[in-house]
Amino acid sequence: MRHPQSLILGVALIAAFCSTGCQKKAEQAATPASTDSLVASNPTERSSGNITPQTTYQEPQRQPQVTPPPAVEKPKPHAVAPSHTPKPHQPSAAPPPMAVENPGVTMAAGTSLKVDVTAAINSESAQPGDAWSGTIKDNVIVGDRVVIPAGAVVNGVVRASTPAKKGDRAMLLLGVTSINVDGKDISVSGSTDSIIAGSTRARNMGAVAGGAAAGALIGRAIGGSGKGGLIGGLIGAAGTAAVVANTKGYQVAIKPGTEIDFTTDHAVTVHR
Repeated sequence: MRHPQSLILGVALIAAFCSTGCQKKAEQAATPASTDSLVASNPTERSSGNITPQTTYQEPQRQPQVTPPPAVEKPKPHAVAPSHTPKPHQPSAAPPPMAVENPGVTMAAGTSLKVDVTAAINSESAQPGDAWSGTIKDNVIVGDRVVIPAGAVVNGVVRASTPAKKGDRAMLLLGVTSINVDGKDISVSGSTDSIIAGSTRARNMGAVAGGAAAGALIGRAIGGSGKGGLIGGLIGAAGTAAVVANTKGYQVAIKPGTEIDFTTDHAVTVHR
């Protein structure tokens, strides 16, 4: 009885083993079907199998390396100061008229200058180089223009002076150095004849000091009376030289307001 049971048990085990193997095969057989279904739904995807490449792969050719030329340094532009925004063009104003140069007027050498002396000058005290002053009495005219107006201040100098001595007559020599015209000193050299005590010129200017007294002396010498004095007064001017010759003499005294004629030593151009 034990042998038949053991036999039945073995047959049952074998049948169970076979059943399990068939079930695994059935599952494996079902897997390709699912794969086919996925392929059918996605036709672009190919199943892994023998894939034959349609084209032969070719490696891309390498381009030869070209060395770029060295960069040339461009000169830097010079800095330019920022310019202001140009203003709209405006017509330029007319240039101011050019000042016409004044050529001036030339006084020739020898031009007469009438001068009123405003200082007292005496041969007894005057020394060469002493200054004196005066004014132009009349306009100095050249052509139709007044070169030096009347009233212009004259500056002068004593050129020589000799005091009175016994047996010698006193003398003064004056000169002009400049004239002030319109506030500007113009260098003018002017001269005159010597003024000698007892000379006709000195008498005409009243420049002999004590001329009347000299006449009185002569009168007394002639008659010694009042009448002689009167006569001496009348002829005193003519007899002064004789008195000077026998006495110490008289000084040349120029009073303020005395008019003296000068002449220019050189040509002078005056700009006014």
